[in-house]
Amino acid sequence: MNARRGFAMMLACALPCALAGALAGALTFARPVAAQDFVPAAAPGPQPGAAALLDRALPVANERLAAEACAARWFALPELGTKAVALLVPVRSLRLAAGLSQTGDGELGWTCVALSAGAASEDFGFALRAAARRDRAGGALLTSAASAGAGGEAGGGAWMAPAPGVRLWASAPQLWSAGEAPPLARPLELGARLERGALSAWLAIGAPREGDDGERAAGVALAQGPLLVWAEGRDAPARGAIGLAAEAGPLRLAARIEGHPVLGETTHLSLALRRGPARSGP
Repeated sequence: MNARRGFAMMLACALPCALAGALAGALTFARPVAAQDFVPAAAPGPQPGAAALLDRALPVANERLAAEACAARWFALPELGTKAVALLVPVRSLRLAAGLSQTGDGELGWTCVALSAGAASEDFGFALRAAARRDRAGGALLTSAASAGAGGEAGGGAWMAPAPGVRLWASAPQLWSAGEAPPLARPLELGARLERGALSAWLAIGAPREGDDGERAAGVALAQGPLLVWAEGRDAPARGAIGLAAEAGPLRLAARIEGHPVLGETTHLSLALRRGPARSGP
């Protein structure tokens, strides 16, 4: 058992190092624009759900077969909205997810398909993700990647639990990119979460992007029965977010609202329908 835990810790430590080493190549292709495709209505770090796995590549142990629908309105702009559907399939310790999203209107928007695959236990988790996009005005998504308005990206993430109630994570969704630049620059994020009963707190640091010195975040969460509430603050620029999640039988509803001093308010909603008991480990 000790050997297995030691191997898990070595694996979870090695992957973040590889992610950091490839980060510079990913940032070469990235430029910040207004929206992303599968941002979950959840706090940072490893979180349950298909959207979280597609977005961060940080699988968790306690998962069920689930279908999830997400909607986002970026910076209070009706014409800049995202709608997404995703499916999560846990097979023993394996985690598989697929999703489809559309952002914006037919002239300025784009369509995205994404896949993620990984594994998780109570002590560690890791996954890879890939996404392909095409401008909706350019025609079908599944055409040559060299076509105008088409692009793709791939990356990964890992987390580990070095002690009870402690989680460390690293997520780099854009280790590789080709074609049109992604709609949002996604640099390496490192984070730590401390959980004590119903309370949890976290710190996260985002690597610098072109034109800034990175981003820092801190937050707290409180769980009470089927309810979870959380709040977070971020810098560059200074802003805050609040979130709420509620469970009722097979349903899970979550909402997240983030303010921005210049661009306005962004809202995220998600509804997940889950089947069967939660799965944990192999």
